[in-house]
Amino acid sequence: MTSKYKIELLPDTETCYRYLQVGFSIIILTFLAGLLALAVPDLRPTYEILVMPALFVGLGLLLYGVGTHLHIMHLNVLEMRNEDGSHE
Repeated sequence: MTSKYKIELLPDTETCYRYLQVGFSIIILTFLAGLLALAVPDLRPTYEILVMPALFVGLGLLLYGVGTHLHIMHLNVLEMRNEDGSHE
């Protein structure tokens, strides 16, 4: 049963790390854009419009990456158990 879920849901185990990297990169880029908005006052209204959606997307991708990582760990634990409930 676990192999079915692993094949259908997570064909590539590095997927969760990509989501984590992209989410963290979006948050860092938003922070750097904030520093740029401090240096150039004309960009401040644009930054104020874009900061909340960018942070929500970045945090959402981080949470999704953590969730898929926990899902992979759970599937690995299920694979290590025998059908009678004992460990290998």
